[in-house]
Amino acid sequence: MMVNPDPYLEESDGQDIGIPEVGMVFNNHMEVNRFYRRYARRVGFGVSVRRSSFSQEGTCLYLELMCCKGGRPRYEPKFRKRASSTTNCPARIRVKLWGDKLLHVELANLDHNHPVSPAMARFLNSYKQLSGPAKRRLRMGGPGAMPVEEPSKMPVDKLGALEELLFGESKNHKFVERGRLKLQPGDSEALRLFFTRMQAKNANFFNVIDLDDEGCVRNVFWADAWSRAMYEYYNDAITLDTSYVVSKHDMPLVTFLGVNHHGQSVLLGCGLLSDETAETYTWLFKAWVACMSGNLPKAIITDQCRGIQSAVAEVVPGVRHRICLHQIMKKAADQLSGLSEYKAISKALQKAAYDSLTVDEFEGEWSTLITYNGLQGHDWLRSLYECRFSWVPIFLKDAFWAGMSATQRSETITPFFEGYVDLKTSLKQFLGKYVMILQSKYEKEAQADFETFHKQRPPVSKFYMEEQLSNVYTHNMFKKFQDEIEAIMYCHVSLMNGDGPISTFNVKECIFLEDGKRTMSKIFAVTYNTEEKDITCICGGFQFSGILCRHSLSVLKFQQVREVPSQYVLDRWKKDFRQLHVMGRLSSDVVPDNRVDRYDYLSMRCLQLVDSAVLSDKYRLALRLVREVEKFLLNSNTHDDTQPRIKSRIPKVKPNTVTGQNLVNVVTDNGNGGPKGPEASASAQASQIQKVDWNKHQDYWCNTTSSVETYSIVGILTA
Repeated sequence: MMVNPDPYLEESDGQDIGIPEVGMVFNNHMEVNRFYRRYARRVGFGVSVRRSSFSQEGTCLYLELMCCKGGRPRYEPKFRKRASSTTNCPARIRVKLWGDKLLHVELANLDHNHPVSPAMARFLNSYKQLSGPAKRRLRMGGPGAMPVEEPSKMPVDKLGALEELLFGESKNHKFVERGRLKLQPGDSEALRLFFTRMQAKNANFFNVIDLDDEGCVRNVFWADAWSRAMYEYYNDAITLDTSYVVSKHDMPLVTFLGVNHHGQSVLLGCGLLSDETAETYTWLFKAWVACMSGNLPKAIITDQCRGIQSAVAEVVPGVRHRICLHQIMKKAADQLSGLSEYKAISKALQKAAYDSLTVDEFEGEWSTLITYNGLQGHDWLRSLYECRFSWVPIFLKDAFWAGMSATQRSETITPFFEGYVDLKTSLKQFLGKYVMILQSKYEKEAQADFETFHKQRPPVSKFYMEEQLSNVYTHNMFKKFQDEIEAIMYCHVSLMNGDGPISTFNVKECIFLEDGKRTMSKIFAVTYNTEEKDITCICGGFQFSGILCRHSLSVLKFQQVREVPSQYVLDRWKKDFRQLHVMGRLSSDVVPDNRVDRYDYLSMRCLQLVDSAVLSDKYRLALRLVREVEKFLLNSNTHDDTQPRIKSRIPKVKPNTVTGQNLVNVVTDNGNGGPKGPEASASAQASQIQKVDWNKHQDYWCNTTSSVETYSIVGILTA
C-alpha cells in the first residue's frame, strides 16, 4: 500500500516543518536527524540510520536515514520464528557533504509500502510502554498533543526535542538478543499489586514496563510522587546506582539518586533490569527522562560500564557525565589482584587519581605506574586511561557535583537501600517493605530539618564567617564547613604574586596520613581577586562539594576578609532552600487550549502546592484553604476573570456580621492608612459589589480561623 504523507505538517509552535525535498540544505547531521525525525513522528513511522560516513574530525560526509521498516525481512530458524517488523520500505532521505561544507539532500523518497498514521504511532515499540499522560498525549495527536509544562522547566522550543528523545528510534539500531527479567515465584503478582496500589494512592505515581515481542517483561521502571516532586529541587547532580546489578543480587535493582540540602540521599526513581546492554540502559534513561518531564540534570554519576556510557551519550548528550571513582577503585581490586605487585600498583593508582593536582602531574604518575610495572598490555588499565576525562578529579572541575562522588581515599558511597536489600532479597520481599523504607528515610530528613531549625552547633573558632554560615546553612552542611575551618590551623599561606587586584598564593597544608601519625606536606595554588571577591583553589573542593575548601578560607583569613563572599554561600545548602526554590519559580502560567492539557497542567500546579503545604508544616491550614477554594470555584457567581485575593488579619468581628464595607477594608488595606496604586482600583471594583447579600454568597469571603489570625479568600469581579 502506497501512502503519501500530509505535506502541511506543523510543529507545536505553529511553524511549518515542511517535507523532505531534494535541494534542502543543512548545517550538520544533527539538523538532518532532528528534521527527519520530527517529520516521521508527525507522519507516524520510526526512523533508522541506513548508512553514514564521518571524517576523522567528526564531520559528516554522508548520511542516509530510512523508515524503521526498511530493509529485507530477517529469516530465522523455525524454532525462533517471529513476525518481522521490516517490509523493505523504500521511504528514506540521503544527504551528502558538498564543497560549500553543507549537507545537501540528494534523495527524498516519501512513499511507504505500509500504512502510516500519527494516531497509530503508539503501537511502535518505541512508544508502546509509556504510561499515563504520555500515552494520552500520543492518542490525541495533532499540535495540541505536546506536553504542557511549567515554562521554567520546559520551554515550548524544547518540547519537540523531548518527544524526539522519548519516541524516536534508537541510534543503536543493530539487532541485539536481549534478556528477560528473572522473576521468582510470586514476584510478578507482587509487582502488579504494588503498581495498582501506588497508582490508586497517588495519580502522580509513574511506572513503565518494557516488553519483548512475545509479551515477556524485560525491564521495569517506577518513581513515586515524592521522588518526582523532590527532583524539582535536587536535579543539579544525580547518581545512577547499579551496584546491585554489578554484584549479581537476586533482585537486579538500580536506583536514581539525588542529594538534599542536608547532604542526604534522595530517591529519584527505581528500575529492574534484565541485562547490562546499551539498549537496556537507553530504555532506562528514556523512561526516567519521561518521568521527569524532560527536565534534565546538569551532571550525572554512574558506574564504569560501556552500556551506560553509550546510553548517556545518546539520551542525555549535553549532561556532564562522571564515572564514580569509588566504584573504579573497587573494580581495581578485582582486576589487579592477580598481579604479583598488586599492593604497589594499587597504591600508585590511588596516588595518580587522588593526589594529582594538574594534568601533567597525573600523566607523569600514570606513565610511571604503567612503565615501572610493565603493564602496557593490560586491557582494563588501557580502557581506564582512555576514559580518564570522566573519572579523574582534575578533569572534572568544570561542573558542580554536590558532594556526590568520593574524591578522598576515606570516602565511601552507601547504596540508598543499604541494610534492607541483600544478595537473596526477592522482589516480593522488597516491594512489601518499600513504603516502610521510604517512610524511614523521610523521617530522617524531617529529623534533620528539626535539628537545623531548633538546635545550634557549637562554634569551633572565633571567625565571623563561621557565625555567618551557622545562621543560614543546614546542620550537616555547616558541620562540613566547620571541618574546613578547623583545618585552617594546618595551612600556611605565602603570597607568590600580586598583579593588581589579582593575587596568587601558595597554601602549604600539613596532611595526616591514614595511620593518623605520619604527616606529609602539599602545596595548593590559590588565586584571589580582591575586586570581584572571586577565589579559586587548584584542589577544586568548592566544585565538588559546594563548600569553600580550607585553602581558600586560609587565603581569606590571610587577606583579613571577615565574610565568605556571597557567591560562595550557596542556596543549595541553606536551611530554607526549598522555600527559596518555590519563591523563585516563574509566576507566569501557560493556558492550554484544550481541557485534557488544562487538567494535566492544573494537576502539576496542585502537586506543587501540596509540596509547599507539607514544606511549611501547615497541613490543617492547607486543608481548610482547599475546602474554601473548592467552594469558591463552584460558586455560580464567579467566572474566569474573577480576581482572588488572600489576606491575613487579626479577627475583630464574627464572620456572619461582616458587611460590605468590612470586605473592602480587608481587600484594600495595605497597612499604610489606605489603598494605593493598583489596590486603589481593586477598591473601586469592590465598592461595586458592596450590596451583595453575603449570607447568600458567603463563598466570596471564606474564613479559616486560628487562635491568632484569619485567612480570607476574596473575589473581585472584573468586567
